[in-house]
Order: sequence, then structure tokens, then C-alpha cells
Amino acid sequence: MNTKFEALKNHIIDSNVNTILIFPHVLPDGDTLGSAIGVYRLIRDFNKTGYIVLDDDIPSNLSFLFEANRDIVISLEKAKKMAYELIIVVDTGEPKLIGDRTALISSNIPTINIDHHITNQDYAHLNIVEPEASSTGELVYKILDYLKVEIDVFTAQGLYAAIVTDTGSFRYSNTRPYTFEVCKSLVEKGFDFNRLNVEIFQNKSFEKLLLLNKIFDTLSLHFDGKCAIVKLSESLKNQLALEVYDTDGVVEYVRDIKGVEVVVFIKHMVDNEHKISMRSKNNFDVSRVAVALGGGGHKKAAGFKAFKSDYEIESAILKMIGESI
Repeated sequence: MNTKFEALKNHIIDSNVNTILIFPHVLPDGDTLGSAIGVYRLIRDFNKTGYIVLDDDIPSNLSFLFEANRDIVISLEKAKKMAYELIIVVDTGEPKLIGDRTALISSNIPTINIDHHITNQDYAHLNIVEPEASSTGELVYKILDYLKVEIDVFTAQGLYAAIVTDTGSFRYSNTRPYTFEVCKSLVEKGFDFNRLNVEIFQNKSFEKLLLLNKIFDTLSLHFDGKCAIVKLSESLKNQLALEVYDTDGVVEYVRDIKGVEVVVFIKHMVDNEHKISMRSKNNFDVSRVAVALGGGGHKKAAGFKAFKSDYEIESAILKMIGESI
């Protein structure tokens, strides 16, 4: 892996490289945003210009991460007008998860892929993928540490947010001893630890909780209560006027039900498109189901998109889960 870290450095310090674009994945979460902040710090350390290219709204509980540097996030349209020589994609297992930003990729622009998903497709010129890492944020910290890049408060806060969200506050099995060593180092940088936890975990609106109750009304149990399915239909979505991030955390709530081993959340997006999120507790590998149905992820957290009815999606998922659970 150190060889790849050196290759990353060489790409950045190349005399022909002046401006570097950073791509988080679509529907950004804490890990992809925090990792992007870490990569931005790496780029700045070598005196190059970097921008995070993102058109998606940043979730309200994560927007505070960019208060100190709002101008580092730019739109796709603005990026199209720039000259740039390198693209770094973070926390993204497959190219389709960067959406319309694929328009910025050309054969003469090197791409680097930094990720921790076991289902990563190694789609870039340089692929730095460590499935054992708790998060991409942890991997980015490892890169910064190896290359002796000084981590400032802004970067420490972003990387800690990446790790704490992707490990479920250190409750998930992807947490390893090294994860705690990294977080100790990050907290010692002196960011506002209490504010971070309040912003990310303790600022849910009363209205949002009421809306989530409507979604929980759709819950159904299968295979003697081992599998739980919840849905957000188009009609319910319109009725509740939900934003895309208002349903964050649904699968985690349902997974906490005693006896449930696998949770499936089928969420209507637009037209006939659905986004499916899956979580598991113990030994069931939801990434196997996700890959088979066109997606990817981790053993205990995976997902995919489908252009079918929610009934067809549910039937296909239950068939696969029933064969293994």
C-alpha cells in the first residue's frame, strides 16, 4: 500500500498538475465528505489548487463541516470551465456513483480512486482501496500520516466525522483498534468535539421524527422475524413532502429490533427509480445481494438502485435472502 501512497504523491507533485478536482459520491454522507476534506488538505500541502465538485445538497447535519472553507465546494458547471489535470474520487465503489461528473473525465486526465468498499471495481488509473479500513476517512488519514502531512483542525474534524458516521459511532464490526488510534490523534487536534456530536447526531427535528413514524408503519417481517422491510412509496413521499436526506437512519432504527438480522429499505426516488439500502447485524452478507442486483457495498451495509416496482424489488430481494438466512 505504501507504494500506492508514493504513486499518489507523485501524481500530485507532478509539475504539469496545477488544479485537482475531488469527487465525493452522489447523495453524499459523512465518510465521502470528510474524506474529500482530507484529500483537499493533502493537495494544499503540496501547494496545488483543489476543489470538491458536488451538485448534491450537503445534508443539514453535515453542512457545518464546511463553515470554515465554503469556497472549496464548487458546482459541476463551474468545474467544466476550469483547466484541471487530475481527478481524485473518494469513497466511491463504482463510476456510476459520481453521476454527471463523469463528463469531466477524459482519456488524458489521470484519475485516482481512494476507497474502502470490498466491492470496489478498481476503475481508475491508480486504485488505493483498503477494504479492512473502517472508512475511507481512516484510509485518507493513513495516507496523510504516511506522507507526513500536518492535519489542521478543519481536516481533523472532517476525518473524524467520516469515521464516526461510517462506523455507527464505533458500533459496527468495521471498527478496528487502529480506528481508535486515528480518532485519538484527530480529537487531539482540538476541534469542537461536543458541537460535532450535537450537529451530527442530536439535531433531528420533531417534524422529521413524526414523518419517520409514517415510514415505520410500512414495516413487514419475514423469515420468522429475521428480515425486516420498510418502504417509502411515491405517494407517501409526496404526502410527507420528504427531502432525500429526511429518511437517513431508517435502516439503523429498524436493525435495532430484537431478532432482526437483515433490514431492507426500499425508497422511491424519481419516476420508476428506487434506491435500496440494506444492513445486517451478524453474519449475513448484504453486499452479496447488492452486487447480484447491480450495486455494492460492505458485508453489513450495502445498496443498489433499481428501475422496477417496489413489489418486484421486494420479491427479488426476499428470494435471495431466503436462500441464505
